[in-house]
Amino acid sequence: MNITIQQSTLAAALSRAADVAEKKTTSPLLTCALIVANADGITVTATDKALTYTGAYPAEVRTPGDVAVPAATLLSTVKMLPKGPVTLALQANGKIKVTAGSATYNVNAFPAVDFPPAPEVKDTKVLTIDAAELRRILDQTIKAVAPDDNRYGLSGIHVEKLAGDSLSLRFVATDGNRLNYADAAYSGELGIGRKMLLPRPAAVQIRALIDGYEGGVDLAFGDRAAVFTIPGVSLIIRLLEADFPDYRQVLPSAYKRRAFVDRASLVAALNRVAIFATDGAHTVSFAFMGDTLNLSARKLDAGDAGDEVAIDYSGDNMTTGFNVRFVLDALATMAGQRVVVEMGDALSPCILRDTDEERARCIVMPVRL
Repeated sequence: MNITIQQSTLAAALSRAADVAEKKTTSPLLTCALIVANADGITVTATDKALTYTGAYPAEVRTPGDVAVPAATLLSTVKMLPKGPVTLALQANGKIKVTAGSATYNVNAFPAVDFPPAPEVKDTKVLTIDAAELRRILDQTIKAVAPDDNRYGLSGIHVEKLAGDSLSLRFVATDGNRLNYADAAYSGELGIGRKMLLPRPAAVQIRALIDGYEGGVDLAFGDRAAVFTIPGVSLIIRLLEADFPDYRQVLPSAYKRRAFVDRASLVAALNRVAIFATDGAHTVSFAFMGDTLNLSARKLDAGDAGDEVAIDYSGDNMTTGFNVRFVLDALATMAGQRVVVEMGDALSPCILRDTDEERARCIVMPVRL
């Protein structure tokens, strides 16, 4: 194999690969990027077995071939090179010779034949979703995924097709204390596999992949894997073999109290009060009193903090508590000027939603004061 490629292009390819490749593993090949050169350019593939990334990049290929190179090592090398053309040449001793300007490196490599094969996703239906819409529903759900891997059924984003004839996709995530869902329209066909649970690391990689991309994203689900594709790049994801809970059972069906509030004002007040919300649940007291929301928090042996926000409120006065981080995370997913807070009793789940966005909801469980 002998190719010449621009330093910025190679660095971008290896950066994606290094994000996916294993960092600490007993299998050196899982730390590698597989580079395949042919007449069309090169493809770069990396995998940790749960996620496989493949990207196509332009290059001048003088001699086709393939090789597996430690992704982080080669990336560190390429980052040190000057802008401009970089030559990669596979040597008889199995090493990759990297040259650019006056710099030369020889990097240990592995035979491509030993690199783990990518999983196959066969006989799947393909849907297309706008990248901006996919970014939106990922941003509106990903923070609610449970961070604890021991809660396996909650450690991913559940995907489903909404009932009826509407071509709408729903992402749902919960950690047991909060639940977020968001809907988006799609075209094509959604093939329903046995499990439709995207692991959180995969969701993070998808979000990074489509950042700044404008266009359609193709998505196909198999029984155990899903494929996300944009021009020149694909991600094959092993779905979680776990059952997501029936989230509809915990969705509030009615409310007794409703408050409309300016989102920016609420965020600013919560950030000020949150300085003293340092208990295990990061508790802030929410006192809904007529046209005012009183916020307060107490830090043992330090003091307390209070602030208030004007609201448009209907219902009896009530005081309840919430984890301020969960509320701020929910508000961060919204873009409208005003938000709606819908509540039952002091210990009932609370719905937060953007008045300008009907396709997403954030449900937060209260904290006992």
